[in-house]
Amino acid sequence: MASIPHKDLPRFVRACYDASRKSNEDNRRAEKERLQFYIGEQWREEEKSKRKSQGRPWLVVNKCKPAVDQIEGDIRLNPPGPQCHPVGSGADGDTADIIEGLIRECEYRSGAKTAYSTAGKYAAASGYGVLELATEYSGERDFSQQLVIQSVEDPNCVFFDATSRMANRQDAGHAGKLKMYNRVDYIATFGNKRKVLEKRGLGNAIGWMQDAIGTPGEMAQINEWTGTGNGPFYVCEFYMVEIDPIKLQMYRSTSGAEIAFFEDEKIPAGFRPLIDPDDPKRYTRMVPRRKIKKYVVDALEVLDETEWLGTLIPLFPVLGPEVYIDGKLHRLSLIAGAIDGQRGLNYAATTAAETMGSMSRAPWIGPTGTFDDPRWKDANTEMYAYLEYKPVFVTDETTGAQQLAPPPTKNMFEAAIQWMIGLGSWFSDHIKATTNIYDPSLGQQKGDQSGKAIEQLRSESNVGNFSYSDNLHRAVEVMYGEMCCIFPKILDGQRVVTIVKPDTKHELVEINKDFPANGIDPKTGKKGKANNICIGEYSVRVTVGPSYETRNEQAITQFTEFMKIDPQIVSAPGVAGKALRWIGQGNPQIEAIADILDPKPGADVTPQQMQQALQQSQQQNQQLMQAAQRLANELKSKLPEIEYKKWSDMLKAATQIRVAEISASKDMDNEAANREAELLETLLGMAHEHGMQKEEHEHAQITQAAQQEHEAASQVSDQAAQAQQAEASQGEKNG
Repeated sequence: MASIPHKDLPRFVRACYDASRKSNEDNRRAEKERLQFYIGEQWREEEKSKRKSQGRPWLVVNKCKPAVDQIEGDIRLNPPGPQCHPVGSGADGDTADIIEGLIRECEYRSGAKTAYSTAGKYAAASGYGVLELATEYSGERDFSQQLVIQSVEDPNCVFFDATSRMANRQDAGHAGKLKMYNRVDYIATFGNKRKVLEKRGLGNAIGWMQDAIGTPGEMAQINEWTGTGNGPFYVCEFYMVEIDPIKLQMYRSTSGAEIAFFEDEKIPAGFRPLIDPDDPKRYTRMVPRRKIKKYVVDALEVLDETEWLGTLIPLFPVLGPEVYIDGKLHRLSLIAGAIDGQRGLNYAATTAAETMGSMSRAPWIGPTGTFDDPRWKDANTEMYAYLEYKPVFVTDETTGAQQLAPPPTKNMFEAAIQWMIGLGSWFSDHIKATTNIYDPSLGQQKGDQSGKAIEQLRSESNVGNFSYSDNLHRAVEVMYGEMCCIFPKILDGQRVVTIVKPDTKHELVEINKDFPANGIDPKTGKKGKANNICIGEYSVRVTVGPSYETRNEQAITQFTEFMKIDPQIVSAPGVAGKALRWIGQGNPQIEAIADILDPKPGADVTPQQMQQALQQSQQQNQQLMQAAQRLANELKSKLPEIEYKKWSDMLKAATQIRVAEISASKDMDNEAANREAELLETLLGMAHEHGMQKEEHEHAQITQAAQQEHEAASQVSDQAAQAQQAEASQGEKNG
């Protein structure tokens, strides 16, 4: 889009706003109706006024809001998050993690969860929500800039190029956001020397426009934007895309990485341009680069002008399902198909209530004069054995004869309330079918109170409504890409930045470090990591899942259930203290209890904690001594067997060696052979004696055990005999 002179910009902005409003007139009317159903304003105004004048009820049983609230709640519990990956030459994984942490820090500082849930709520309710990305100064005394994600509380104030068609309007040539100021706020923000504040300025501007452009309808637009000069005043933040052809040059670093830079970009140290003498255009080309100009415009003049650092207009719509029919756009929402069913449910509920209110309260019917007995007045509340009525004669109008009137009868009329309730249930089922939100998914049926069952039903319900959260994630992903484009421009040069890790912990890291040509860090003497976010390309996609806080709560719940199954795990050293610190989440009282159970290394230990630690150590020492004594007794009982096995193994080895030696030397030295044979016989005798000792020891153990059993049996027999003798003596005494 070509640049427009400043004097023509206000009119151009107002024309773009009107074009967008006219092209989306039907969609905007539908969005307004859906939002009214969301907040509970579900009766047509003329019918509501008629019923109000007649004293008749109009009930609202809002089934639309819970469906939208579930979408919003899922977004809050499962917020989108960044996952950055290096792309192409010059990019690396560590720098990708830093960029990911920068995005997370921006979300944390901006309160992006609110912006995401607000946009998702509007997309589900009306079909149209908006996210906004902006820059701001880091502080009052700081000239550096930082990104901020802003929530758009009223999407109706944002308009886009009427010809744009992409899912998130990335192809829009212009877009704007309106803001209304009263006269005092306008003067405080923009000063009192503005044309819209002067009656003469308005007249001169209108006259110039009508003469130069020939549009007599300008006055209506200006009156709308200025409140006929008294306010409120419309001020538009207007973004316009301009195409700027620019030269792109390929460079190569000392490490061999090849990266392209535009001619107006700052070239990092260590890069040199690539030049091919035979083909000068090989490493250069002209690129139609997008430039985003931002204008702050009121009805008559441009108040400010800046250049946006990104390549996309920083307004990202979050839209409901869109369908084109004969070239006309139709945008849906979660409750678009539930409006008729909601109206029917309101009519059924109102009719049932109105019918109940108009039912007769008199339970008895009879001729005049029949109820002379005063007991008839409280016949409904008192129990009487009988009720008397006065006989009444009436005259037949046809024959003139007197006849006895019938006795009082019970009024048994009952309105068709059940039919109305059934009709209301049918309309309610219609709403559930169109929104894909059923009672089991909300855990409203008694049979579905299991946590896993509710979670499964809810996930099945979310499948039918996945497009709304997915459209939000798509807009967030486009915004992440724009942030990756802007970070190198506002965070250039060597500096320390704050990032947020996936566990929500903040960390300071140094980026864009400049090392010598050999890449050695002078401080450490080792090869350094530059963490240069200005080099290379990175792609960011959206990951969705429970937030860190939600995952932590789920883990605590699972750990608590595990402790119920196996309570002994708490008795393991240090487990109880660490579990309490985990569950306490920094609570000082819980921390104090955890320190008693498991003092932190280097922490001050109180006398009470030392006493408890000493008692635990004594108990552990006692248990170790008991275990050592038990092992010593077992070893003592096995010692003869161990000794015998040792001697036996030694004897076998010695026998094999000496037999070989004797065989080799027997012919040469019979006397020496005889000496060796005698020694061998001596060793065999020792082994035999050792084996006999082992057998005798085992026999003694068996004999001792048998003797102990015999003594125990004799003792039991003597005790039984003594008991019998005592019983006999007692019997003689009693006799």
